[in-house]
Amino acid sequence: MELERIIRDTLTCFIQSHIPAADLSGMDDVFFSYITGVLEELGLPEASEETFDMDTFVEMMEAYIPGFAEIPSGDVCEMMFSLSERLGEARSKEKRDQKAVGSGSEAPSEELTESQETGAEGWNGERLCSATDGARAQEGDDSKGGVELLLEMFPACTVSQAEKALGMALGNLEEAVQLIVEEKVEIGPGGASTKDLARPRRAPNHEELKQVILQKYMMVDSADDQKTHRPAPPREAPKKLIRYIDNQVVSTKGERYKDIKKPESQEMRRTYISLKPARK
Repeated sequence: MELERIIRDTLTCFIQSHIPAADLSGMDDVFFSYITGVLEELGLPEASEETFDMDTFVEMMEAYIPGFAEIPSGDVCEMMFSLSERLGEARSKEKRDQKAVGSGSEAPSEELTESQETGAEGWNGERLCSATDGARAQEGDDSKGGVELLLEMFPACTVSQAEKALGMALGNLEEAVQLIVEEKVEIGPGGASTKDLARPRRAPNHEELKQVILQKYMMVDSADDQKTHRPAPPREAPKKLIRYIDNQVVSTKGERYKDIKKPESQEMRRTYISLKPARK
């Protein structure tokens, strides 16, 4: 849920900054599953900007968000790689938190056994371990907060560049800002390391994605080719036919029916015009 929230917030801010009147109603579960798959590929070590299929990605985004194709491709590429880095950091943080919770649950039982065996020495060791873990956790929170502040102040700066600046400044936020301002730590694509530029290269499986979209949004009649189209007969009354006229068979050539002709008056016949040329 945390990763989906990061993706949703980042894409919403990015799209609204370029297309204020954009319609975001098409951002559904299939959309986010596609974006997540692309970001995972961009997070692979062998990925890079050359292997990122920008045309296919923009075409897919245009189908969900009209007007997305008007956004410059450079901004889209930079946003996607930056978002991939943020997701990587978030996943790493979740793993560290899970390990910390697991180690915290195992530590009491181990410390209890040790305290029963060693008495006062075990108790002192437990207090020292707790103090060290607390200091490390506080240091990690401070470092994360400093990275987030640097990313807010310098949007072109990446997570790795912000961490590098904080490391050079020994955790001092003001000195890290000064280093970035004095360009001692390069920001932007030019200052990205080889690891930052080596992003996922594997193209997404568009055929599988197409099948998922068709199954969810389109009904296809698989038996349509096996059906024979038989149109209904026209709803028109047939001509009235009779078999006899004046007690006589209509025809002696085998026909059984004949159209009834309406009688015409002499006045109506006088209005007819003969188109045959007159004889000389």
